[in-house]
Formats: sequence, structure tokens, C-alpha cells
Amino acid sequence: MKSKWGLAVCVAVSLLLFILKPVPGGRHYEYALIQALALTAIWFLFAARPRAFFGGRALAFVLVAGLALGIVNLCVIRSDSEIVKVYRSVFDALEAGQNPYTSGTIYHEIEGRGPVYGNFNYSPLEIYPYYLAYKIAGTWNVTVLAAAMILIQAASALLLFRMFPRIRPVLLLPFAPMIVLGEVKTTVALTLLVVSLVLWLVKKDAEAPRPVRRYLIAVLFGLGLMTKFLAAPLMAAYYWHGFDRKNLRTLGRIGVDLGVSLATAVLIMAPFGVIDVLKNTALFNIVLEDRAALTTFYPNVLSGPLTWAGWPGLFPVAAFVILALSILAAPKMSLLRAMLTAGYVFMFVATTPEPQFLPVLLFIVVVAQGLAVEAGACDGKGGAYSTILRPGKETGACLPH
Repeated sequence: MKSKWGLAVCVAVSLLLFILKPVPGGRHYEYALIQALALTAIWFLFAARPRAFFGGRALAFVLVAGLALGIVNLCVIRSDSEIVKVYRSVFDALEAGQNPYTSGTIYHEIEGRGPVYGNFNYSPLEIYPYYLAYKIAGTWNVTVLAAAMILIQAASALLLFRMFPRIRPVLLLPFAPMIVLGEVKTTVALTLLVVSLVLWLVKKDAEAPRPVRRYLIAVLFGLGLMTKFLAAPLMAAYYWHGFDRKNLRTLGRIGVDLGVSLATAVLIMAPFGVIDVLKNTALFNIVLEDRAALTTFYPNVLSGPLTWAGWPGLFPVAAFVILALSILAAPKMSLLRAMLTAGYVFMFVATTPEPQFLPVLLFIVVVAQGLAVEAGACDGKGGAYSTILRPGKETGACLPH
């Protein structure tokens, strides 16, 4: 019930912003509204029983929505899009022996004002697959970029089928278009792949525990931290979910795993300078005034009202506190609900709307529903997945025949 009220508030705020358009310099208020409505639809899919989730109506809705979104995405990508020029300038900097986080030569674009140049503001792992695609193709354009993203996202879709061999492929197929084509304009593919690999290992470890998987998950989260920012709240919710107030030794385990994750992230940042990377990624995206100097401001559910009220400096603190509270509640939820909740809160408190992450959250929902089926949804027993699913909440009726 609290989730429904929270979603209703976010939809109402985004609708108010869309109607009033109150932020000077703000653009595309519809992004926040579309994101809020889409997140509401995905949450209802998560709350549905497996019979309804894998039923004909729900699957038809997801299939049509995924195909429609994929077609629109493919039709609206432009050869002169900002992201293509951003990566071109990154590659030019690398080939000139410059650090893209300090070169000041990276292309940015402010809508209505034109191009500006500064430092790269994506995490380092977001460079390598696209630089490799550029080298393999021998050229760089929107086709090479989109093909690289689609290939990575297709790997995540294939992993979903591999995760659930006991579920008929026809029941998973309708989710493929949303996963593969749900985002081809921004580079979220690596985040999706990392999250899908983490969930695959979580499932495998629930079925047959292996100590090594714990460290593999930690390494994957470290890699995820060097992709898009959604990986950070998902990781925090995952680890804090394992905290037990009655057993403080769980803090030591969490600390070791976080140490592995952070060490992995530091190793990836090291060639570019850890401080330079953090300054141009994490810090850049939470200070609204600094961000506005290089990018267009699309008001979100939290950043929009605070900027409207004249309190943009309050945004980083407010966003951190709200997100931290959602993560601290993780031990009271099932693992996947905790991760999904953290993802939702992050998307609402992020500087700008991030609909690019919708396929990632949908992937988590499909995994939750698939686990509910394999956990014995017919009798409500969690079985091997008792730490991932809460019997009576995420489990439900049998699949339709």
C-alpha cells in the first residue's frame, strides 16, 4: 500500500511539473511523467501473481509495449545525436594520448544553446565496449553505437532464458523486445548485463551454494559501479539486505564484500585518475549548478521542485537521505523487492529522469516472477529461494497451461 501511495505522489508531482513548466531553463518535462507512469506499470507487474504475470493479457501488453518502444527508439536515433559526438570526442582524446576526464575536449550539448566542451562524465567502463566496436568497425557512427548496445542487451536476454530452463520459452519471449530494444539511445547496456549476471549468480548460489560466487558477485558489483549509476543503489540494497542486527558478524562479511567491489572499481578508475573520475561523474551529477554548465536540465520528481523553490543546493543532501532510507529498509524486504525499491527511489531522486533504466528494472521483475514459479508458486513455499522471495508475498498461483 505504501508503494502505491509513493508512486501516486511521484506521478502527481511529475504531472504538476509538466503542466506548469516552472523551472527556468528546464526542458522536456514529459520525461519525468513518462518515467513515473512506466514505473507504476512495472510495479503492478511485480505485484501480480505469477498466473496473471505470465497470463495472456500481461504478456500481450509487455510484447506490444516492447515492440512499440523498440520501433520508436530505432526510428528516432539520429546520426548527429549528442552521444555519438560525445564518444567520438572521447576516442579522439584517447588516441591523442589525453585523459578524457581532464582534457576539456569532450563534446556536450545544451539544448537551445548548442555545443560546449568539458570532461567526460560517464564512468570508465562505459568507454571500453564502444571503443572496441569503433576499432572493429573501423568507423564510428550511430549504427555502430546502436549495434554494440543491442548486442550487449541481447546477451542479457539470452541469459534470462538460460536462468529459467523449466519455464516455457514462449512465456519469456514477450519480454525480449523490451530488454533488447528498450533503450538504444543511451548507453545502459553494460548496467543491464552486470545486473543480469548478478541475478544469475544469486539464483545459482541459492540452488547450490558455492563460496566463490560471493566474491564473483562482489567483483560484478564493482564493475557495475563503473557503468551507469543505477548499479550503486542496487548494490547497496543487495548487501544491506544481508545485515542481521542479531548477528553483527554479518557486518564483517558485508565489509569484506564491499571491499572487493570497491577495489575492483578503483582498479578500473586508476588509469584515468580516481579523483578525476569521481569529480567528473558522481560529484558532477549531484551538484545541479555544475551539471547545468554542460548539459540540459530535465527536471525530475525531486530536482524539479527543489529548483523551482530556489533550493538547488539542497538537492544532493535530500537525494542522499531519501535514497539511504530506502536502502536501510532492505532487511525488512525480500532481496529482489529491496533491490527494486532502491532502483525506483534512485530513479525518482536522480538529477534528471532516467527512463533508460526501465529495461533493467523490468529484468529484475521478470526474474522475481520466474523465481516465484520455480520456488513452488502453487504451494507458496520458498524452498531454495527463501532468502530471495518471501513466501506469501512474491509467490502465488500456478502458471496458466
